[in-house]
Amino acid sequence: MKAFIACLLFGMIVPLSFAQQNQNLPKPDSEIDTLKNRISILENQLQAVENVEKMELAAKLSDANAKLANAEFGKFERELRDSNDQWLRNWSLLLLAILSAIGAALWFWFKSITNQLIADEVEKNLSGFKEAVGQVNILQDQIRILEKEHTASVLESSVHAPDTEGRLYSETVKALPDDGLLDLIGDKTRGLDFRYKAAEVLFVKKNPKLVSPVLELLNSIVDADVNWDDDDDLEWRSSRLVNFLGELHTQETYEGLTKFLNRLLTEDRKYKDLFLTWTVFSLARVSVELNKGDFVSVLRGTVTDLKVLYYQEDGLKVLAEYFHKFNEPGGVKEILTNGLTDEMLDVETQCLGLLQKHDPDFVTEWKARKAAANTETEESS
Repeated sequence: MKAFIACLLFGMIVPLSFAQQNQNLPKPDSEIDTLKNRISILENQLQAVENVEKMELAAKLSDANAKLANAEFGKFERELRDSNDQWLRNWSLLLLAILSAIGAALWFWFKSITNQLIADEVEKNLSGFKEAVGQVNILQDQIRILEKEHTASVLESSVHAPDTEGRLYSETVKALPDDGLLDLIGDKTRGLDFRYKAAEVLFVKKNPKLVSPVLELLNSIVDADVNWDDDDDLEWRSSRLVNFLGELHTQETYEGLTKFLNRLLTEDRKYKDLFLTWTVFSLARVSVELNKGDFVSVLRGTVTDLKVLYYQEDGLKVLAEYFHKFNEPGGVKEILTNGLTDEMLDVETQCLGLLQKHDPDFVTEWKARKAAANTETEESS
């Protein structure tokens, strides 16, 4: 603005001086005064313009300062707010950490106290439970003793006599508890007659629990020094026990009979004569039912020592079937050639039928010898 005004004054003064030079005429005082007045007016105007400009600049400065102050205050406010928020967050996290630590400590303390109380209560109840179990066991033992005595009293009338009247199948005998019968079999203070009769009842019931006590009883008989000549019934009952096992087709029976047979083959001859035939027949029966032929060579080796009686025909048939099933035709031949089929025509016919596939020449020769023997018998008579 000042530059504009200065240029304006310079533009006015220069033409005047140029006019003075050209005219070379002196100026009157009034004209000079007029010019001074105009200059004074222009200076006043310039001063007014400057004042206005200053006021505008001051206003702008004030406005700028106000905006700057507002901006600074806003920034300060935001920083203060952010600082307060951060402070609150930090203290909140610290407070939560403190509360968590206190809560965890209280929880572990409460848990340990609770666990201890529970443990004490469990120990207290467990002691009572153990005491109750002990009392129950005592009662159970007493009950089993009573059951055994009751079983013995019921069987007493049939102990010394064969069951010709079917007493073993009576409702009274069927109602006898199995535990009482098992305990009676294992009672070493009882005679073999009582123990055998209990086993006979369990055999009628087809109870597989019979296997273990009977095997134990058989081994105890072998261990005992018994004079078999003084008691025929004792010998018969002992052999019948082995026969019972042949009717119970379990793995336990198979393993028990194989061990018992090995014992008979390696120990005193007296027990071998007593038990061998029944043991071989029972083991053959169980082996056929369980499809186990790993003892076939051992059983074949026993054929020459078998003492087969007329009522053991079925056992001999099972043994022949056993040899056939496990591809041991030599065992079938030995049954024939050792005279075991004498007076047992059905067993002889079975053996010849089994050998027809394996050795037809042997069958033909056997029949020819048998026919010739029969002819000689008829001629001599």
